[in-house]
Amino acid sequence: MVNCIRKNETMLDIQSANAHQSRALRIFIVGLSAFLWSPVWGQADALPSGATSVADVKFCGQWEMTEAFFNAHPEQRERAERDDAQLELETSTFQNFNRDELIIIPVVFHVIHFNGPENISDDQVHSAITVMNRDFRKLNEDITDVVEAFAGIANDVEIEFRLAQRDPDGNCHIGINRLLSGLTYDGGGEVKDLIQWPRNNYLNIWVVENAAGAAGYSLYPSSVNGNQGAGNDGIVVAHDYTGNIGTSNNYRSRTLTHEAGHWMNLRHTWGNSNNPGDAENCETDDNVADTPLTSGWTSCNLTGETCGSLDNIQNYMEYSYCGRMFSEGQGTRMRAAMYSSVAQRNQLWTPANLENTGVLEESILCEARFSASRQTICAGDSVQFFDNSYHGVTTWSWSFGDGQVGEGETPWNQYMEPGLYDVQLTAGNGADDVSLTKEAFIQVLPSGALSLPFVDDFEAAELSEDWFVMDLGLDGEGWELTSTASVSGSQSMKIQNWSNFVEFNADQLVSSSMDMSDAEEIHIAYKWAYSFKGTSEDDETDDRLKIYASPDCGQTWSLRRMHRGYTDLPSAPPHPFPFTPNGPDEWNSYTLVLPYAQFFTENFRMMFEFESRLGNNIYLDDVNIQVFTASDLLERERLQGIPLTVYPNPSADQAWLEFQTWMVHEEVSVELLDMTGRLVETMHSGQLTPGLQRMAINRRGHAAGTYFIRVQLDGIPSAEMVVFE
Repeated sequence: MVNCIRKNETMLDIQSANAHQSRALRIFIVGLSAFLWSPVWGQADALPSGATSVADVKFCGQWEMTEAFFNAHPEQRERAERDDAQLELETSTFQNFNRDELIIIPVVFHVIHFNGPENISDDQVHSAITVMNRDFRKLNEDITDVVEAFAGIANDVEIEFRLAQRDPDGNCHIGINRLLSGLTYDGGGEVKDLIQWPRNNYLNIWVVENAAGAAGYSLYPSSVNGNQGAGNDGIVVAHDYTGNIGTSNNYRSRTLTHEAGHWMNLRHTWGNSNNPGDAENCETDDNVADTPLTSGWTSCNLTGETCGSLDNIQNYMEYSYCGRMFSEGQGTRMRAAMYSSVAQRNQLWTPANLENTGVLEESILCEARFSASRQTICAGDSVQFFDNSYHGVTTWSWSFGDGQVGEGETPWNQYMEPGLYDVQLTAGNGADDVSLTKEAFIQVLPSGALSLPFVDDFEAAELSEDWFVMDLGLDGEGWELTSTASVSGSQSMKIQNWSNFVEFNADQLVSSSMDMSDAEEIHIAYKWAYSFKGTSEDDETDDRLKIYASPDCGQTWSLRRMHRGYTDLPSAPPHPFPFTPNGPDEWNSYTLVLPYAQFFTENFRMMFEFESRLGNNIYLDDVNIQVFTASDLLERERLQGIPLTVYPNPSADQAWLEFQTWMVHEEVSVELLDMTGRLVETMHSGQLTPGLQRMAINRRGHAAGTYFIRVQLDGIPSAEMVVFE
């Protein structure tokens, strides 16, 4: 009995070993998402990704999830039917009660993310709670829009949701957990296995990137009654349908209102199905007396009549986009579910549980926390700090470790001298103070810390302090020294990607700063080894090695080169086992040329980033960074020719060729050649004056494949490969 809302579709380090298994499902969901519609909350803004109109979408298909659960646990299906009958009986009796007691429900949000936009802010979570309470308490400003026929039964349900202030162990908490997992891209039932607080103490809400192709989904109380169903209790919601700020908006903000209705035993207004618009729905009911029979809507036709009377299209349990109200009968039905022992709903709002979860307490000042915009900077750079303390903080006192102090929630500090700096925050609420000191929290690099030319063959016993290793996926499989392979010497850098199960995981190797202020051209030479994970060239993994450059000590990064699994990343034949290169012939080499003035600064840094698509191991060796002055380049050009840059490469349609000339050349030819050396196109013939040369490489009618750009300057040739996909 799953109900859902379809759409087209601190830190606990939790990695899912099943992430790679869900790849095909995720691809299916993304493809299907162009056809799915999310009810209740929006028009154009609420259309799922890829949809352009209502005609492009279909309705919820989440019924399969509950059927799979029941098929795996047949006894749960039988129990759900019995529990549903019990709950219906309790509801019919409950209608005779005089109800005026406020029901408070403790809530915990589990933000399941992979360092993407789905890692929504605390403020966005707070906005979600605000919207839910507004709707359930009939405090929404648009309640005045309810048509006259139903305005009289628009209901204050007298149910309120509050973020927990204590965890299951009684510790102070903000009611928000953040967990790193690739399951955020799937959002099926497995996401609930990552973390779940006791369902008799908290309403669990999981925020994900993709709620199994839906905006959100929940199960009826009868479906999750008993120990077998407890692990499936709660609400899963897509981040961009959570609250009304950040990645969401007002149109999509009522997803949780709708799903909380399901969680408290409300059906859709047309009955127990996910098929609005079906004429047969006029023969079914939602078991609520004051919501008229309807076939269901996916649009906001306020005069619509599908079953012989005016439809309550503005009901939150419709699939329209103009929800404004719950009816009195729906309020009674939800409150009956909260009084029932079915799925332990009646245990949530007992005085003892409200006290244990902290929702009755004033804001408790219990812990100081903070973060920073960057932790590694260059001398002269500034850092912004952010207070994450809880709860009820009104004063902030900062010590930045360099003798400077500050106040406020988000102060800035400029660090002038290299070194490691402790940072301290003291947060207060006017009566009490809490403090936190993070030692060596900010690292300030000297300008031009590395001597040039810079060469590293990674032969030292430990990785040089010239490098910083960043494991963005926190999977523990980042760049590390290895003695299993090398080009020269006995060591290189390696990522054990074969055993990585987290798709899109990114690992970075970042340099310290270099003074490039006298440069006219920067050369970054490197060698790598990589092989497909399989037995043939048809491997589908598209692992990527990316090279970035920064002119401002890492504050901003520019992608300058990408080697892809589909094109030039492999250096060796496919391996059906963890790859280790067998000699120098199984290594590739490349020299990245940067002739751009934007990078000629005293705080230049570069970065190697490997982005996994669940392929094979990769190795990196012999990094060589050189600076060329104007006189160096003039002499090289006269004797050896020039380096060429082609981007994007590979390209689907058009690429660009760039190169720098330092002297006048009378006879210049720029030619496109195929793999056999046959001339395909002459792009330029004649004189070239000094300066930056930029030419378009158009695919036109050329077949997909590998080509070469050949530039001859007064008889001196230079060449570069270009790939059209």
